[in-house]
Amino acid sequence: MPSINMIAPRRNEMKRLERGIHTLVFVLLAELFVVVALTAVMSARTVGIRSKTADIEAELAKLQPIVAKIEFYEKASDALQPKLDLLDNARDRTMRWCHMLQALSMTMPEDTWITRIATIPPQPGLESNITTLNVNGISTSQNLIGETMLRLNSYKGFKTVDLHFTQRGTVGKRQVLEFEIGAGLKMGETVKGATN
Repeated sequence: MPSINMIAPRRNEMKRLERGIHTLVFVLLAELFVVVALTAVMSARTVGIRSKTADIEAELAKLQPIVAKIEFYEKASDALQPKLDLLDNARDRTMRWCHMLQALSMTMPEDTWITRIATIPPQPGLESNITTLNVNGISTSQNLIGETMLRLNSYKGFKTVDLHFTQRGTVGKRQVLEFEIGAGLKMGETVKGATN
């Protein structure tokens, strides 16, 4: 026969057990809610990312023909680059001679004329590896020939300016001095402008 004194402790044990079960159910329900909420948030983000990915892929599909054109033009530009380099080099060399001839025309004082211009390439075996520009001309005095040399020295395209010779001559009935000036050309540099 059960003891009456045991009913109260059992009742307390049962209540404690019920509270523990209620707490456990509440914790399980809270965890289930957190898992469902996290799953919903992650699903929403995944759907958003997929939507953005689809939009970006649609934009890429629209831009693909433009990208293809750009790649085509880049390949065409790369194919033309050697020709463009050649043309740039030819332009620079042509302009070098144009500037040099302009400098020659500006360096000639009054009563001094150019009669001949010639280039002499570097001679193999010589220590000097410079192309020389020979300028032949006539003048009425030695001072004007010296002034011509000074003016030629001021042109950046010449390394050296040397007087090769002067000699007396006649043009018609007029007494003149024939001269030849040699100017060493700076061939490795692009010279812009006629004078310093």
